[in-house]
Amino acid sequence: MSGAARRSRTNAPHVNADRLWSRHMDLARIGVVETTGNCRLALSDEDAAARELFAVWCRDAGLTLRSDRAGNMFALRPGRDPGRAVVAAGSHLDTQPHGGRFDGVSGVLAALEAVEALNDAGIETEAPLAVINWTNEEGVRFAPGLLGSAWFAGRIADETLDNIVSADGARFADEAARSGWSGDMVPADLTLDSFFELHIEQGPVLEDAGAQVGVVTSVQGLCWLDVAITGRDAHAGTTPLDARKDALLAAGAILVALRRTGLAAGPEARVSVGRLTAATDAPSTIAGHVDLVIDIRHPDGEVLARLGRECAEACRAVAADYGCEAEVSERFAIAPQQFDGDCVALVEDAALALELKYLTMPSGALHDAANVAGLAPTAMIFVPCRDGISHNVQEYAAPEDLAAGADVLLHAMLERAGIARRPDGQG
Repeated sequence: MSGAARRSRTNAPHVNADRLWSRHMDLARIGVVETTGNCRLALSDEDAAARELFAVWCRDAGLTLRSDRAGNMFALRPGRDPGRAVVAAGSHLDTQPHGGRFDGVSGVLAALEAVEALNDAGIETEAPLAVINWTNEEGVRFAPGLLGSAWFAGRIADETLDNIVSADGARFADEAARSGWSGDMVPADLTLDSFFELHIEQGPVLEDAGAQVGVVTSVQGLCWLDVAITGRDAHAGTTPLDARKDALLAAGAILVALRRTGLAAGPEARVSVGRLTAATDAPSTIAGHVDLVIDIRHPDGEVLARLGRECAEACRAVAADYGCEAEVSERFAIAPQQFDGDCVALVEDAALALELKYLTMPSGALHDAANVAGLAPTAMIFVPCRDGISHNVQEYAAPEDLAAGADVLLHAMLERAGIARRPDGQG
């Protein structure tokens, strides 16, 4: 980028850091857990309250709000050319059960702040803009995760979406309607020119490097495997150890085997089990059935597929060693995703123009941007979080880092959308 171009970028509008931080803290008052954390599961009462507050801010900013079958929220700002595709940005407002105040939230609020900064500066864009809140990114209350963006991207059928049942027994379509955000918009109503997602890094790389911004080039792939381990219920006091078909014991051995399988695949492999449920919950009963979910990630699609097969084989083999059977099925998979080179370059150019220290990096966590990238050119922006902690009530991102990332987002979106009119009347 030339020096003149950098000067023109730095003369562009900037976000209001105080407003951005204040809104983080306002949202943090909804669904408080352990003083510094939040619990706002998708389409819960707490999520509905957060959505309503976000909607108030959007309407106050002059944006038009629409929603779709999945409860995704779209806050729209017109451009001078209504025929142009929409330049969009956003993330999600739902949280983990013991989550923080920044995961997902920062991306939604930064996108809104970017639009408000344009309002404050009196700048009209050529292309329309949109701020998006995707439904159920976390995948805690409804499975799979990234649900709203997956439906929008055509990965989940309407009927399948409607009939997904939550962990607390609620039907998705009913909860979307109850929240007030089950709308009539369809994906064809919103032609995307591009999509940008700001997110906290959820790891320590940026903080360790002293960088304020991560220019994200890709997202690694993910596969979830459902494993049903069947043994035989038995009495803990009367059944000899060598006569048992203990599904819970088999599950424990499977966890160890899965770790070995992941380590053997190299340092980029990630294999985890975060959910394990025994059919019986009695201290004197040998469990006859256990269900668990394996989360497998890798940046290489072929390695990811091979790792999935190896994990399934390990489950079946280990279960057999303990006199049990393991049935393995794939619940959900997303291939590794490279982001659009032009959009990534816009993010990097903005960081350069703003004279911010940045790193180019892949994303270890999965994000809605991975689904949207199949529809439109997409890129992501990371900001550091203290000690790399996320999905935790101690999650924290500094106000100055959030503002720096939001400025990068603003400048990348403005460059993509084009300036139609400045307050001085010049195009």
